Amino acid sequence: MAISPSGILENVLQIIAESGDPELVLDRIVTYIAQTCHIDVCSVYVLDPSGNRLILKATQGLEKSTVDKISMNINEGLTGLALETMAPVFVINPSKHERYKFYKDSGEELYSTFMGIPLVYHQNILGVLVFQTVEEKTISRKDIPFFSNLATQIAATVAYTGLLENLKLQKKVTSEKPGDSRESSATKNFLKGLSVTSGFAEGEAVYSRNSIGFDQIHPKQALDVKTERERLEVAFRTSAEDIKKIIGRAKELSMEDTAILEAHLMYLMDNSFKKKIGRHIDQGECAEFALKKEILFHMEFFKKLNDPYLRERASDIEDTGKRILGHLLGQTNHFVEKFEKPVILFASDISPVDLVNLNQENLKGIVLSKGGKTSHAVILAKSFEIPIIIGVKGVFNVIQEKDHVIMDASSGIVFRNPPEEIRKEYDRLKSEQSKAFDKLSVLKNKPAVTTDGFKVTIGANIGLLSDMDLVDKYGADFIGLYRTEFPFLIRQTFPSEEEQFDLYKRIVEKANGRIITIRTMDIGGDKFLNHLDSEKEANPFLGWRSVRISLENEDVFRDQIRAILRASAFGKARLLFPMISTVGEVRKIIEILREEKHFLQKGKVSFDAGIQIGIMVEVPGIIRILDRLLDSIDFISIGTNDLVQYLLAVDRNNEKVAHLYNPLHPAVIGTILDVIRLCRQKGKPVCICGEAAANLACVSLFLGMGADCLSMNPASIPVVKNFIRELDQKNLSEMLGEVLKKDTAEEVQAFLSKNAFFHEDLLKSSFF
Repeated sequence: MAISPSGILENVLQIIAESGDPELVLDRIVTYIAQTCHIDVCSVYVLDPSGNRLILKATQGLEKSTVDKISMNINEGLTGLALETMAPVFVINPSKHERYKFYKDSGEELYSTFMGIPLVYHQNILGVLVFQTVEEKTISRKDIPFFSNLATQIAATVAYTGLLENLKLQKKVTSEKPGDSRESSATKNFLKGLSVTSGFAEGEAVYSRNSIGFDQIHPKQALDVKTERERLEVAFRTSAEDIKKIIGRAKELSMEDTAILEAHLMYLMDNSFKKKIGRHIDQGECAEFALKKEILFHMEFFKKLNDPYLRERASDIEDTGKRILGHLLGQTNHFVEKFEKPVILFASDISPVDLVNLNQENLKGIVLSKGGKTSHAVILAKSFEIPIIIGVKGVFNVIQEKDHVIMDASSGIVFRNPPEEIRKEYDRLKSEQSKAFDKLSVLKNKPAVTTDGFKVTIGANIGLLSDMDLVDKYGADFIGLYRTEFPFLIRQTFPSEEEQFDLYKRIVEKANGRIITIRTMDIGGDKFLNHLDSEKEANPFLGWRSVRISLENEDVFRDQIRAILRASAFGKARLLFPMISTVGEVRKIIEILREEKHFLQKGKVSFDAGIQIGIMVEVPGIIRILDRLLDSIDFISIGTNDLVQYLLAVDRNNEKVAHLYNPLHPAVIGTILDVIRLCRQKGKPVCICGEAAANLACVSLFLGMGADCLSMNPASIPVVKNFIRELDQKNLSEMLGEVLKKDTAEEVQAFLSKNAFFHEDLLKSSFF
């Protein structure tokens, strides 16, 4: 078998977490195993409550109508033999075996091999996992250890979540009301949230020490208006001092990280905000209740907005309000905490201020019952390389402080007091991760070269100055994309030219001679500015965004271009313009760039006069006219995230259609191939950027196309570099020819997974 059992475990966990009905879960598990292991039949037989009969509960390969109908005594059939001997059973030509039992309409007569593995957990017999194949050579006796290991892991996982127990009790509890304790046993120690980062962590559960909530503040008459106003003033001032102290202590923070904290500070320095609270005090309300009324009003306002980024700013308002409230109530240092042992922090949400303050070696992971993909806390957690899971419902009803917790951020799964089998599995994964990283770390300063000498340059995509540490850590050849929009998103006004110059200069210098590709601000869609005057859009991803905003706010655009040009004097910077859709846009950009260069030359300001400029290919329409643009620019960056989204008309943030978002879609493969061929003909460098650049299935195809530049999340670089160094580019070119004949993404995936060098476990590698 090319795939390891450990590679299947995470996907089985995710199947269980995403499905509520036990029988549906089993059906999905056997389907997944059959497809992944290329087995004709995978079935689960469950031992009934009496312990005397085995019942077919799920199958992929046999007739579905036989589920719940096929049953046997434990001393009957080859399936029963596996339980009777409590050992794996492997038989060739099972119909000739003395224990063979034929079931009409099952379709079993087609199969020439049988393998049965007992499902046992803590000496409890749960059932039998059965595999059958048409071809004799598909599986053999030597595969028994593989399937036994797989059965052990599945048994531990399934038993732990209460899945099989639920199947046994299903008929007994049909008359019970929803919410019965037995009915919820499957999720008692097992929770599922939204994965927004990768990695896993283990530690003791600790609740966030949030200040008292506004739900505990009730109306109270102010005895002295002047005293209440003074109390409010002191609370505002002390809260601001708190944040300033944290900023002062967090020396490792970049300008953007610090700006997150300063966003909170701005609320505290806003006199109009304080005056509104003061008006409630003047009407006779105590400072605490006056604060509550104004905070809840602002929160409600933000929550009603349609833009996800703006909605999540409600949490900033709430965090600031709680800090002020804590000081009104006499609480001090309510946000300061030091962890003496490895912990997983649990909170409904977490302020970026508190995350900065709590960032320490023993903070191993964060689990939030709320949170958003674009929240400041998530952005910071990624920068700090702290695994985080958001949207974990019911977490405070399940997790108690001091519980032992394992969290798998890659799949969004949280275990409470997991059994030894689960803990051992994650200990093994941790050991594997450490060994894999040690192995891959030696590649840091080595090139990504295939076995036949094809060299690939690998870049890093970053968004914060602090991300430059990851560029060094993971050995990127250059910075393929620096997203400049973050400083724009976290401020109440556009950052000035000087502020931007200071940031770009520092990041260019920190690149240590590497090329750094600076993309002009890409806002709009789900990243909008709260100070930008714009109307609500029905389709923001197809509307006023990216370079369209820049060209309409020309003064702001010119400020950014001048800042980047000035920074180019301190290193190897180049300019990248996003979401280009017309020739006119490029002509206008070149005109502005020429004018700003002339302006700097007149002022005798240093800059790289030959700075390279490039455009992002992410709007499909530009590809038809790309040949008319290539003479005007120096390089191309293919932005796969948006290109796939626009080509397939799929919003990948929409759960209803996200499954249709697939970079292996034949249309995507063909489109990227067209761009690469055209750029090669014109002699223009092209780099493939985005999530697809780190998808190993896509990497194999890109190399087959002749792509020699990829740019990705820094943490993905070691795995991709190692993968490339094991490939033969000539073979990939031949393989691409076969892939181009496929009609669906599923056919492409299946074809790739059958290649000797390219198995499912490698495709789903998530160690980094």
